[in-house]
Amino acid sequence: MHSNGNRWLTAQETAAQLDTTSSEVCRLLSLGRLSGTKQKDPRRAGKSQWLVDPESALKEEKLRKAKLVRRARRLKRVSAQQ
Repeated sequence: MHSNGNRWLTAQETAAQLDTTSSEVCRLLSLGRLSGTKQKDPRRAGKSQWLVDPESALKEEKLRKAKLVRRARRLKRVSAQQ
């Protein structure tokens, strides 16, 4: 799933893109691995939601894929040595 152009993604949409949970997305936002902003919903008193920059979500997705490839290569190399 690719980002929706210039439209910022909600934490739930980002979670679907990264195949993770929205709480993990919030954790990544707090760590600075994703960039975003918290926006209040004027229709719901006291409620706000995280909006994530789609470019940062794409960067995180690429990072995760590269990490999986490195892990697979390392496991293949270890199993070949045994």
